[in-house]
Amino acid sequence: MSFRLNVPYSEKDEAKAFGARWNPAEKYWYCEQLNEGLRRWYEGDEEAPAPSADPADLMEGYLSVTSASSAIASAVAADEVLRNIKVQGEVTNFSGHTQNYYFSVKDTQSIIDCFMFEHIAAAALDFELENGKQVAISGYMNFHEKSGKFKLLVRGIVDAGEGDEKRKLMELKEKLRAEGLFDEERKKPISKHPSRVGIVTSKSGQAIRDICKIASKRNPYVQLVLYHVNVQGRNAVPTIVEGIRYLDAQNCDTLIVGRGGGSDEELKAYNDESIARAVADAVTPVISAVGHEGHWTLIDYVADKRVATPSEAAEEAIPDIMSDVKKVTDLKNTIDFKMKSILGKRGERYRSLALMLKNNDPVGKLEKRKERLSNIRSNMTVLMDSALNRKLHRFDVLLANLNGASPTAKLVKGFGYISKDEKPVVSLSAVSPGDKINIKIHDGDMDAQVLSVRRKGEQEDG
Repeated sequence: MSFRLNVPYSEKDEAKAFGARWNPAEKYWYCEQLNEGLRRWYEGDEEAPAPSADPADLMEGYLSVTSASSAIASAVAADEVLRNIKVQGEVTNFSGHTQNYYFSVKDTQSIIDCFMFEHIAAAALDFELENGKQVAISGYMNFHEKSGKFKLLVRGIVDAGEGDEKRKLMELKEKLRAEGLFDEERKKPISKHPSRVGIVTSKSGQAIRDICKIASKRNPYVQLVLYHVNVQGRNAVPTIVEGIRYLDAQNCDTLIVGRGGGSDEELKAYNDESIARAVADAVTPVISAVGHEGHWTLIDYVADKRVATPSEAAEEAIPDIMSDVKKVTDLKNTIDFKMKSILGKRGERYRSLALMLKNNDPVGKLEKRKERLSNIRSNMTVLMDSALNRKLHRFDVLLANLNGASPTAKLVKGFGYISKDEKPVVSLSAVSPGDKINIKIHDGDMDAQVLSVRRKGEQEDG
């Protein structure tokens, strides 16, 4: 048979340590066997009632949760002992105060949550309240109906000295310090490029979920090896020691030992000497991730690296190669872009130079010059022939004109050249009848004598 439990969210880890299980379908806590540790969250009879054929009969005599809580609160308030109770114990779970004070007192077997208003503290406290302090408290028990929790409301508080547990812890701390277990010189560096990380924590706690989440983002190729342990309760210390020693022999690059946050009582196991020595003896570098910034346990001083949370431990143990991959990818893209730009510009420059070289090639230019010279020679030949022909034609014309104007040429046609005393006769006035003259024709000359002279218009005599 199973027993249904009313476990507040803040106490789920503690309930799981005692054997409580979670029903995800119907969303409630339960256990197969009701032990002393789980009895505080069980609100029914220890044995379930026998089933009834009639559902109405089955529910007869049961109170609603609200009615039951109200009845309990009334009973507590009416009880004379609980209205005036005096308790002596050791302070635990005190993390400082803002206005009011929240803490617990404990002995070797039990623990009671306490609450003290600020004005009560101002009047009653004449010492520094801190964990490990022995105190004597007077007050009254209160049952909070909505949460179903008991608290001791403090009216007065007296310093009763240092608690045995705190004193023993301080003595152990000094002993380990004297042995050199806290020395920085013995601490090993955390691997910068791990391939295998061991984790000593609960398989069902938030710590392993946080570590896996961080690891998947930073480096999904790192192998995570979990050794499941109880993080609190009577079996916590031996399982944690065994987990550290086992994973230390499994060729891990780094070990993470830790759990999620909790009260001083919940972190108590990590102040055990055997765990501290197991961490100190480990060959593999150990990261301690127990509690939060305000809580320091003994293994925090012994570990090679201390961080506040499992998430920080994962960040410390596993380098962010995905960020490096992104940087390399971005750098590659930038280089590709710049190289393409450079090659484009160089290509344009090459084509420009190739064109310029082509245009200024000596062989090409010589061929062009030869072609031009050939063209010039051809043009000159044509022009010279044309000019020569023009000159010859003009020569012929001039020669013809010259021949036409030459006296000698005219002699051929019957004309003659007349001279007197070797002087040309150009007028009749130069000769008189009886003068001797010389007449040249084209094939010789002859002498003659002027018989008569007649001017134009004169009639020849009879």
